[in-house]
This record gives sequence, structure tokens and C-alpha cells, in this order.
Amino acid sequence: MDPAKVSDVANWPTPDNRKKVQQFLGFANFYRRSLRNFSAIASPLHALTSPHVQFVWNPQAEKSFLELKRRFTTAPILTGPDRHRQFVVEVDASNDGVGAILSQISAGDNKVHPCAYLSRKLSSAERNYDVGNRELLAVKIALEEWRHWLEGAEQDFLVWTDHKNLQYIRKVKRLNSRQARWALFFNRFRFTLSYRPGSQNGKPDALSRMYDPEPSPKSPDPILRPDRVIGSVTWPIEAKVKQANSGNPVPKGCPQNRLFVPGTLRSKVIHWAHTSVLSCHSGTKRTLFMVKHRFWWPAMGTDVAEYVAA
Repeated sequence: MDPAKVSDVANWPTPDNRKKVQQFLGFANFYRRSLRNFSAIASPLHALTSPHVQFVWNPQAEKSFLELKRRFTTAPILTGPDRHRQFVVEVDASNDGVGAILSQISAGDNKVHPCAYLSRKLSSAERNYDVGNRELLAVKIALEEWRHWLEGAEQDFLVWTDHKNLQYIRKVKRLNSRQARWALFFNRFRFTLSYRPGSQNGKPDALSRMYDPEPSPKSPDPILRPDRVIGSVTWPIEAKVKQANSGNPVPKGCPQNRLFVPGTLRSKVIHWAHTSVLSCHSGTKRTLFMVKHRFWWPAMGTDVAEYVAA
């Protein structure tokens, strides 16, 4: 925060009507991504902005107001995102909300430092999801929020969660339409999902469950224990393409972050995309969409159309 604003915030008078609460929240919302557990802390104030309730400045509102002022004037400095360093996304979902933290591993101390926070309540429909789908939703929301950093990151990033989401999505025989959309969205990113019990996933857990603020737990060391890694979001066909390309230069025209597919493997790649659990024997458009997320070769659109037509 601008140092010139710190004293103004510290001296902000207690709101005595709905309009003044809205003014304070308008200011606070500008900094919400820099404050952990913002949604939970500000919830009593948001309740007072509703025209359907009588305005009464209660102890909960006072506590919320003072805590936000304290955090604005004492908040730690967040690390600026750096595309050259590895990102870590910590997520958690409760019955009522989701929380996430975007962090990076510092080259100086090899510890995880926060870059941004995210928290939001679940809609009435989302609260009906089972625990696996709520956790997958938390991953999706986090990746959507920070996709401008994560899609262009130089290194594969890590996703830490306390539920075995990837194991669920890879074992299910047929995805429903919502899960298929999510899976296609996940396919845009290169990340490894790591299972961490809730006791080790404390920061995003607090964001989603709206606990009172607690000191940040120490970062785990090492960053990823081998027995916690479920697997990378990659596919067997990808390994075959990489092996076929081993030692060969990348052809001119191949987009960055996509694999060139030699002629001997193109039909196998198209078959994988066409029969994948994510596409369910779809038409040319979706099959090509699947292929283009990972692979490239000249005239691939024509090849896919001919394969599907056959």
C-alpha cells in the first residue's frame, strides 16, 4: 500500500450508515488480493450493505472493521510474480467457500513466498458438489484467476491440495459435461498435483473455511515429498512424441510450448484425442481442440478432419 495512505486508513472513522460502509469496502476491495482471508473478514461488513436488513453496527462489524484496518497498515509485502521462477498454487475447498494462494519458490532461501491470495464463497449450486468436485472447482478457480501468469510460466508449476483430485479425474470412466469442460481447461496448463493432508495445507484451508487469522505456518521442507506426488498432468502419448523427437531440432513454425509430431505418430495422436475420456468420440472441432493443446504439425486440421470422417 502507498505509505501516504497508511495513516489515513489507521484514522478511518467508524462507519455509521450503509453508505459509509460501502465506501470503506470500495477501498478495501482494491487490496483484497493482497490480504489473506479477505472474504471471511469482510463478511460482517458486506452483510450491512444489504437494503433488506436494518443497519446496526454490531460487535461483529466492529471486529471486521478493526481487523481490516490493522491488516492494511501492517500487511506483509507480497512477492512480485516472476515468470522465470517456479509457481506454487495452494488450494482448498470447504462446504462454503474456496481459498487459494499463488506463491513462488525463492532462489535465495528455497522457501515459498506468497504472491497473491484468493478466496470466494460457493454458490448454492456449487455447495451441492461432492468433496472431489469442490476441490477440482478450487483448482479451476485458482488457475482462472492467475492464468496470465501460469499459462506463460517457463517452468511447470505445482498445485498443492488436500484431496486426491487428479487420481479421481484420471480413474473415472466417463466425465459429465462439467467435468469435461474443467478437464479441457486444465489441459491448457503444465502442472504437477501434489496431495498434502489438511494439516499441512493450512493457509488455503483457512481461506476456504473462514477461520480466524492465524500466523502463516512454516513452509514444508523439502518442497515436495516423493510420496505426496500423485502425478503430472501429462498423457502417455506425450512421452512417445517426446521420445520420437529426442535429439531432433524443433521444426520452424512450431509454436512454443507445443510438441512437434512426426508423421509416424500423427494418427496415434489423433486417435488419442478422438477417443479420450475428455472428448468422448467427439467431432472434428473438439478433437482438433484437444490436439492443439499439446501438439503441432503442418496441416494438422486437414489430418484430423480426414481421420474423424473415416
